[in-house]
Amino acid sequence: MTVADGKKTRSKRVERILKKREPLLIENTKKVLVLRGHRTSQNIIDVLKDVSKLSKPHTKSLSRKNDIHPLEDCNSLEFLCDKNDCSLFALGSHSKKRPHNLVLGRLHNKHVLDVVEFGVDNFRPIESFAGISKAIGSKPAFVFVGDNWEVDSTLSRVQNLIIDFFRGDKVDMLSLKGLDHVIACFSHEGVVLMRLYALNFKKSGSKIPLSTLAPMGPFMDLTIRRTTLAPNDMFDAACRIPKELKAKSRKNVTKSGIGESIGRVHMKKQNFDGLPGRKIAVLARSS
Repeated sequence: MTVADGKKTRSKRVERILKKREPLLIENTKKVLVLRGHRTSQNIIDVLKDVSKLSKPHTKSLSRKNDIHPLEDCNSLEFLCDKNDCSLFALGSHSKKRPHNLVLGRLHNKHVLDVVEFGVDNFRPIESFAGISKAIGSKPAFVFVGDNWEVDSTLSRVQNLIIDFFRGDKVDMLSLKGLDHVIACFSHEGVVLMRLYALNFKKSGSKIPLSTLAPMGPFMDLTIRRTTLAPNDMFDAACRIPKELKAKSRKNVTKSGIGESIGRVHMKKQNFDGLPGRKIAVLARSS
């Protein structure tokens, strides 16, 4: 019998599961929990299917209906996310007051951090674009068009949430073969126009290939309805980097604008008076 998180474990299997869920210096890739609300429309079901496709293989879909309202009571949602080891969630619902409703959010330390509620309009699923789809585990390129992403604090947090949802695995280096789609987001009067394009590379006669875009889907207009965002101090605590992972500063070494290391070496004063010079035969006196 051991104690973990204040609960007594009864078997070695439970101990192994709890050990996997312990805090890590380098956290694993975030998993997305996709679930339905008490009532859903066919439009929202298709949206959830496409969100699951974009998040594969780091996704977990629940087919049962759940009477969950994250902006009012998030206890049951936190329980499901903890049970399925997911720190991101996408909840779809439909009602007369809020039709075609999509709620995206994330957790930190097993508690809800940010929740954003969208209304989905002009939705076109991936299936409507024949013959084009992303590879499982591939990386996207993000494009956010407009100045509002940097000026508006709410849109800035929404931008961070979208990147958190669809960025996939964290990698140090990336091959062009692993980059096969682009997520473009446009902001206009509280509406986020989300468009996904397939990225193709062609020969250009040089080392840099010629890139072309083709519509891949999904296409949808996301109207921001309600938000519950964490305070800045709580958000900074969630983004804090452990001391063990911070790069140690090296004395007398700096970085240039293009990332080159520049070192400074301190030497004693040199005496150039007795420095032997080069002897050239042409300048020698003839006897």
